Amino acid sequence: MLEKINQIEPSISEDDIQNITDYLQSGSWITEHKVTKKLENQISDYVNRSYAVAVPNGTIAIYLALICSGISEGKKVAVPNITMIATINAIIWCGAKPVIVDVDESLCMSLESLERVEGLDAVIYVPLNGRSGNADKVSKYCKANGITLIEDSAHALGSSYTNQKCGSLGDISIFSFTPHKIITMGQGGMVLLDDKSIYEKLIDLKTFNREIDKVDIHKGFGLNFKITDLQASLGISQFEKLQTFIDLKNNVFDGYSKRLNKNLLGKFSQNEVPWFIDFHCESEEQKIKLYNFLKDKNIETRFAYPALSSQKYLDNVEKVDLTYSENMASKILWLPSSCNLSDEDIDFISSQINIFYKNETYL
Repeated sequence: MLEKINQIEPSISEDDIQNITDYLQSGSWITEHKVTKKLENQISDYVNRSYAVAVPNGTIAIYLALICSGISEGKKVAVPNITMIATINAIIWCGAKPVIVDVDESLCMSLESLERVEGLDAVIYVPLNGRSGNADKVSKYCKANGITLIEDSAHALGSSYTNQKCGSLGDISIFSFTPHKIITMGQGGMVLLDDKSIYEKLIDLKTFNREIDKVDIHKGFGLNFKITDLQASLGISQFEKLQTFIDLKNNVFDGYSKRLNKNLLGKFSQNEVPWFIDFHCESEEQKIKLYNFLKDKNIETRFAYPALSSQKYLDNVEKVDLTYSENMASKILWLPSSCNLSDEDIDFISSQINIFYKNETYL
């Protein structure tokens, strides 16, 4: 049997391993300290934010962004219908009321759908799969209506909007560093912002709200959302290769574009980094058939996120018309998208997809 081609996998090099080894041999205490601060500064500088706060994962990053912005019980927060479940769960976690809105052809939040919702306190904009969508218009709408804008940029480190990088939109932004993100620390997230008072709230909340570091007198309620310098040592090594990873992601997308029907591939502009390569089948049935066909060839793919509105535990959440997103979410298959893919891998995957369509007479 041919060696399995994973849908995604981390790209860990000898440099990464050496960076971790050097840190472990340095005599440091492993927990969050100077190395984490260095990573925070590097990423905040990259996206032109004043402050960055590292936390254990992206879900916690969204939660902290919400509560430090005053989003709590009873507040209404708009969320797109196609996103990872963490986006809406963070809203529920902080006691707020999610409102699910539709997406447009970019698979990002539809401004037209957003405008149908009254009484919003916040919007979480998701540059899904590294796409920028109509973020500029959503941002202007939020500013004009006094709505807090939070950017869930978990997929989008390296992508840009018209005049700014993803990670710098709105009041607060977040990144995620799980193994399938463009850079990884195993787990990890980051909150990015420009408001000093909110930054100070974040630091207090993630460090037990101590009056003074290492002193057990507390100004108020706080928790432990610190990460470790061990993780950050990997994060720094990965971040130094970000442009290489961006180029590799673009090469993977270009490779598929040359070999497959472009009408079936999701589109990306020059300022967008294709996190995953999405393939648009004609129906959910066809998607499942293609998934199983490729699985038999030892090619791993993944169904795109199901619409939030299809999750049974969210049946009672407020929604607007979600026709477009419900239709699209059911038909998207994520192709192998790893930076580790070779041209031979892409050629083989593409040839098998073309064989499937020829045999199924769908083209």
